[in-house]
Amino acid sequence: MTRLTNPPLAAIGSAGLEQQVRQRIELLSYLPTTAAVAMKFIELGKDPDADPADYAKVIAADASLSSKLLSLANSPWFGIRNKVTTVRMAVNLLGLGTVRTLAISYCMAGLHNELKLKPDESRLFWQGAICKAVVARRLAGLKDPKVAEEAFVAGMFQDFALPIMYAVARESYLAILTDARLDLASKLKAERELFHLDHSEVGRILAQKLELPEMFIDAVAFHHDRGRLGEFLGNDAVSLAVYGSSLFPMLLDNWNRADADAFCGLAEEEWQMEPGELAKFMEALQKDYNDIYRYFEDGGDQEDRLARMMIEAAREGADNTTHLVRTVHQLMQEAAHVGLEVSQLVRSHRSLEDKAKRDPLTGVLNREGLTGFAGEILTKAARYGVGYALAFFDLDRFKDINDTFGHERGDTTLREFASVLVGATRQQDCVARLGGDEFLLFIYDCKLQDAEQIVRRILGQVTALPAAKDGPPVCCSAGLLYVKPTNQVRALEPLVNLADKLMYKAKVAGGNRIEFRAV
Repeated sequence: MTRLTNPPLAAIGSAGLEQQVRQRIELLSYLPTTAAVAMKFIELGKDPDADPADYAKVIAADASLSSKLLSLANSPWFGIRNKVTTVRMAVNLLGLGTVRTLAISYCMAGLHNELKLKPDESRLFWQGAICKAVVARRLAGLKDPKVAEEAFVAGMFQDFALPIMYAVARESYLAILTDARLDLASKLKAERELFHLDHSEVGRILAQKLELPEMFIDAVAFHHDRGRLGEFLGNDAVSLAVYGSSLFPMLLDNWNRADADAFCGLAEEEWQMEPGELAKFMEALQKDYNDIYRYFEDGGDQEDRLARMMIEAAREGADNTTHLVRTVHQLMQEAAHVGLEVSQLVRSHRSLEDKAKRDPLTGVLNREGLTGFAGEILTKAARYGVGYALAFFDLDRFKDINDTFGHERGDTTLREFASVLVGATRQQDCVARLGGDEFLLFIYDCKLQDAEQIVRRILGQVTALPAAKDGPPVCCSAGLLYVKPTNQVRALEPLVNLADKLMYKAKVAGGNRIEFRAV
């Protein structure tokens, strides 16, 4: 396996590394564009009337993807005598299955480029993602072929947090990923010790930033949790396939013996595969994997790599009665081949808000909009066990501004204040005007100290509003309620009332300050 070198990691602690991981996700700009193209592909895949021209139109909207497709079509591997000059010609030449695979995989390449990974670094993560996608697709197809392509997507994205974590702590994290002595549970524990988060949690944050459909967010968040996968995905074929693929190594060539044996046992339990049948299944996986690998590595081959992973894992002292050893004995009598037509991606996300749910003066959500937002986000917070905060704001002496300078100045002040609040939000947060000069900032997936820092910064920015330059001072009082991580779904209204009371306490104390509480 390629060994990668990196400058020594600064001693900033796990809390600092967690903050860096979250910042990396916030700063990502490339992936959402490519992900949207791939999501459109899965919509087309469900349309029986879609033809290559429809796919070509979607690809043409992404210059990078178009360039990659034309480069592949004109590569020596295809031996085309006349140059392929249009995306539609390339789609017809390569076939829809290959084009869908390219779009999905190129989405991964976009993430790697954004993180400035070197080619050998990117290849490590790309190969693992392809392997898991292939495993999930084939396992799902054994129970329900109609959902095999969705399983492929879920498998592809389940570990897409790995390169982000690697980019933050290269040497320390690579040591965890490449330690074949660690089973998956031990790797997850080591990740949490290093980052305060494991890759499932980081992947969930990234999937939510991309606004992937809930099914795929859940597949990423719970791919190592068989029980919760079955509970939230609602499809046994997909949930079992995602869980089965999660037992494969995060990086190829590093399959832990216990994990390999667990996969063999699962295959026997859920798909009734005897050792001989499982050996043939591994051959089919190798065929699938090789076919995809050839497209991206100029016709290169991986031969019997997946089978060799199992054989190497079995050598690590496995008992002769284990599922793994019995499968390996059969594998060593079989030959691996090549080939597969692969898949499509995710549906594009739909907007959750419309004009009727927004305050016409400031453009932020109104009460109805906040209720709709909170109904979904409070459920997600409980599902994923993350903390969040509600910051209730009220402008101090706002009536004086209206009485002295008129309602036009008052409206200007409200719009400027709303702009400050919106500027403090991330994609997963929201701002709502509850009436008059009362506003609520909902901060999702945060720690108390992070939320407090945001609110204090807002209080400082309010005093510098343009409306205050030739008028009375503008300031506000804030009540910050932090809700600790729990799997209990909280109701919105009681939380808002608690935050309101904290705000009133700050106002009574003189205003231009913050009162906070954790529950």
